[in-house]
Amino acid sequence: MEPLSEDARAHREWLLSFCDVPSAGAVIDLGCGKGHDLRRLAALHSSPDLRLIGLDASEPNVSAAAESSAHDRRIQFSQHRFRDRLPFEDATFDVVYSNNLLECIQDRAVFVREIARILRPDGQAVVAHWDWDSQLFDGTDKALVRRLVHAFADWQQTWMDHADGWMGRRLWGLFQATSLFAGEVHARVLMNTSYVPPLYGHSRAQDFSALVDRGLATADDHARFMADLEEREKQGRYFYSITGYAYVGRRRPRHE
Repeated sequence: MEPLSEDARAHREWLLSFCDVPSAGAVIDLGCGKGHDLRRLAALHSSPDLRLIGLDASEPNVSAAAESSAHDRRIQFSQHRFRDRLPFEDATFDVVYSNNLLECIQDRAVFVREIARILRPDGQAVVAHWDWDSQLFDGTDKALVRRLVHAFADWQQTWMDHADGWMGRRLWGLFQATSLFAGEVHARVLMNTSYVPPLYGHSRAQDFSALVDRGLATADDHARFMADLEEREKQGRYFYSITGYAYVGRRRPRHE
């Protein structure tokens, strides 16, 4: 399994630091991918009574996560498309964790209420998302960089039911509107000053090639953008950043 880059790993560590994991509790990761975060939580919390559950829409992700976590019986994974009710009883989990899933959900308000439903009283939600439209690449042609960043932020990939490049900045309003949680939003900026793999900014710039394939950017725009990044790296002037947000809140008592 391909490891996370060090800068991406540092961001995940920041997110996981908010999780208040009880020794005999249950934690679920919604949109768990290949299980990196649950395995890390398992490494941080050795209690044999801890249950760690991962759901993901991708069957290959679920298979890879299960294979990589087979040594730890506390961790379980299953597939779920997140288009209907979550497959758990009310008040099942102590912590609901989710990173970079919400923008893909068609009805996000319903999904947030589902998070509240499966949380125990005073259970914790840690829900995070990059704000894709906050990506910054220093470049010679400002209009070109803006066009490509905005196109990437608005790109709905084939496996997504919805796309919202502003999901990071919308976490607070989304949770606040339900009146089901008491919490706050935290922010962290990931920055790169080198344009080399596997740094996060380098990987995202490579992703921009898909915009050309889907008619969301021209081949000329993409070629000029990539050449400028390479030149800035040679000159020691390359800069990239993206802001990630995390909503950290507690489920309000159900009688409120």
